Amino acid sequence: MNSKSTAICREPLKIPKPVSNPAAAVIRDTLEHHGITQVAAAKAMNISTAQLSDIIRQRKGVSATIAIRFQFCFGVPADFLVKLQAQHDFQKALHSKGPGIRSEVTALVHDA
Repeated sequence: MNSKSTAICREPLKIPKPVSNPAAAVIRDTLEHHGITQVAAAKAMNISTAQLSDIIRQRKGVSATIAIRFQFCFGVPADFLVKLQAQHDFQKALHSKGPGIRSEVTALVHDA
């Protein structure tokens, strides 16, 4: 049986550019919803206030370790935060490095 692949061809650079980090937004919104300050949250998570502030201000991403600490403090699933962060990182890389990488790579499959 000869089956031809019918992969959906998509233009990678049509993936929207990330405007803000959704993982950081979940953390910020959770603190606001519960009326908890960054200082109190950082203390409860046993991290520095500067580290939490950098995440909320989107200077740094949400690491797996921070996501786990946040889960234990606030009940937000760590894997959810990590997936949001990974998607954000992917979109940023695709838009900032994708065109350069595309020019460096030779497609061996025409649908790639």
